Amino acid sequence: MDRLKFVVLLFGIFVSSFGVLTIEISLTKIFSVMYSYHYTFLAVSIALFALSLGGVLTQAFSWQIPLDKIFSRLAFISVIFSFASFLIFALTSLSSPNAVSDIFILFFPFFIAGVFLATIYNIFTTFSNVVYFADLFGAAIGALAAVFLFNFVGAVRGVLLVGAFISIASLFLALCSKRKTATLVAIVGIVLMAFFLQYTTRSNLLDIPPMGGQEKELEGILSDQSLGARIVDSRWSAFGRTDLVELDADPHSKVIFVDGSAGTRMFHFDGDFANSSGEVPSLKNTTQYFPYYFVNRGDSLVIGPGGGLDVLTSLMSGMNHTTAVEVNPEVVSIVQDYSNYNGGIYTKYGNVHVYVDEGRSFVRRSTQKYDIIMLDIPVTKTAQGSIGYALAENYLFTTNSFMDYLGSLKDDGLLTVVAHHRVEVYKLVSIAFRVLEDQGLSAQEIMLRIGVVEGGGHSGLPVFILKKTPFTDKQARLVYGKANELGFMPVFLPYVNAVFLDPFLTGLADGKVSIDVGISQAPFEMTPPTDDSPFFYKFERGIPLTLSQLLMGAVILSVVLLGLYLGAWARRLSLASKKELHSLMSKFSLFRPYYFASLGLGFMLIEIPLIQRFILFLGHPTLAIAVLLFSLLLASGLGSFYSTKWKNQDLYNVFKVSLVIGTIVMLYLLVLPFVFNVYLSYDSTFRFFVAFALIFPLGFLMGIPFPTGLKLSRKKTKNDAAWMWCINGAFSVLGAVLALVVAMSFNFSAVLLFGGLIYVGIFLVGRTWAKGEVEAAEMEEAKLREKKELEKLAKKQRRKKWKEKLEKRRRR
Repeated sequence: MDRLKFVVLLFGIFVSSFGVLTIEISLTKIFSVMYSYHYTFLAVSIALFALSLGGVLTQAFSWQIPLDKIFSRLAFISVIFSFASFLIFALTSLSSPNAVSDIFILFFPFFIAGVFLATIYNIFTTFSNVVYFADLFGAAIGALAAVFLFNFVGAVRGVLLVGAFISIASLFLALCSKRKTATLVAIVGIVLMAFFLQYTTRSNLLDIPPMGGQEKELEGILSDQSLGARIVDSRWSAFGRTDLVELDADPHSKVIFVDGSAGTRMFHFDGDFANSSGEVPSLKNTTQYFPYYFVNRGDSLVIGPGGGLDVLTSLMSGMNHTTAVEVNPEVVSIVQDYSNYNGGIYTKYGNVHVYVDEGRSFVRRSTQKYDIIMLDIPVTKTAQGSIGYALAENYLFTTNSFMDYLGSLKDDGLLTVVAHHRVEVYKLVSIAFRVLEDQGLSAQEIMLRIGVVEGGGHSGLPVFILKKTPFTDKQARLVYGKANELGFMPVFLPYVNAVFLDPFLTGLADGKVSIDVGISQAPFEMTPPTDDSPFFYKFERGIPLTLSQLLMGAVILSVVLLGLYLGAWARRLSLASKKELHSLMSKFSLFRPYYFASLGLGFMLIEIPLIQRFILFLGHPTLAIAVLLFSLLLASGLGSFYSTKWKNQDLYNVFKVSLVIGTIVMLYLLVLPFVFNVYLSYDSTFRFFVAFALIFPLGFLMGIPFPTGLKLSRKKTKNDAAWMWCINGAFSVLGAVLALVVAMSFNFSAVLLFGGLIYVGIFLVGRTWAKGEVEAAEMEEAKLREKKELEKLAKKQRRKKWKEKLEKRRRR
């Protein structure tokens, strides 16, 4: 193959991998709007499954493609892949309500991409290191590109732009084939994709309808005709889709939704606290405002202010300074743009400062002390990333976060959390117990710092109050009196005895109930979450049903692919002649599927906990995911490219690389917390460079085993490459699900340790296998030498006999 064709081939791989990752991340955002958040996890699983299945089909046919036709075939496949992106548009604009089965439309694009990539890996295994570099480099750029596409064009049009990019790559492949039909098809593909892009400039075609029956708040409001609800503003960002909804039934407020959930109200406010109309004056009768009756009028910190309700209550209470930290930039932008409606609570007050940041990360970097820290527990039915359950959680409600909050409070300060129900309150209490018990406090001393009041009438939401120092009898009586005045129900207050108080909380205060017994006997999951296992929203005991089903599906997929591979070899051996049987048996090895399965499993078990750990360090969840994926994939691609320098006799060194990978991962468990503490106060740009520097060495080494393994496979049998690609993909699906199962059962440190041990296992098993291979090769060489010696001896004897015959003839 000449150099130009090879460059075009690498460009085609780059574009295909770029498209796969960008479309996959875009789909998680689209599905987060249309369906419940666990369906985004299903989207990722189906995408990986489709890629693997495409590899299975490739195994059956691609190795038979003549090299002179390979570029035309790749061009046709690439055109089909680009057209498949239009199916995503069809899914979002043409789906009928409750059409959950339409999820499987996404199967086709990834299946075609799987055929494309596996075909290249199967045909061009000799160049697997460079091919893998182009593959990972495309994926790395795709991870960053997805963020920019979300911010500037939205997820739907972003998918179509990627499809157009893929169609351009198909034209280059077609030109290299020098076949007129392929070139014509590629040109038609580009024209059609340009038409699709122009067609979708109509804004109504880019709306994503929420599907029925998904328990989305936005879906319920829009479907209720009595409310007269309509979307008046809709914006895309890397965080998801943010919608502003106004309701005829409630002219005094609008509601902001993120991915159709986590609704937050923006009140109509004229700027006059004394004579304001509407519902603003009644906010003093809500649990959001209640803690401000008992706090010094100093500094307040609001984490997750959303539409500005908590900022408005802070202003109404007369706080001298209010700091608000919101992670979603589009929510802040909407509140700022509608300043004439909301009274400019984010823009017109000099004592209000709003920051776009992850709340916990902001607290860790801040040196300011506050009189009150206010949080609302959001209704989280959105997905912040491509890994479903793991990233639907956050670091706001963990034992570590409570330590940070208490450290940021003044001596008499309050940490307040507005919950939805008492189950959440019990979990907050368990977190407080874990933190304060570690400080040496008894259960009775802890309960002197806790108050819980449930709203009545206007708002029934309970508010959890944790005081940095104990409540005095006078303070507790003051809270109790104000709750009665407002018609609220005290759930628990120290020094207060009443029959209507919560029996579990009063039992903790009286020493009649142990928190550990309460956690173990509760009908829901009450174990306090930590930064290493931040599953606050997991109230279901054990592994959630959806996750269990996904795990079973991933196991079945992996076992089926292994069975198909072994079955294919069994057929080959059964059809082989006696002469071919020995040769085939020497080429077959169970180590190959073990090796590639371990790589897929280990890679995901390392990637997911690393992403989870770096979210807190980097701040913005989606950007953190993009940066981590970019760093890891780019470094892996460079590692793959570097390994092209290895000679055949150096290939077994890959097992030593696996040992180093496992060792680095285990060192990360010790080093990362220290590094995060040292550099967390630095600006975000510097922290991104620190993250890249930490990830790069590991990623570089992790890029070596896969392409090097393909070379080993190619030496034995050229038809195994696509199979190994499929098995690796299937076990990557299993690794993604298994990571969450282990994290929920133990923690993310256990996941990372598990991933490191898998790479150590590759070293141990691989070294044993390599030793056997060397011994087998030496025996084969010995047999070959013996055979050659026998042939020489036989040849020498034949020559001797021939000379003797000649000598006899001469004598005659």
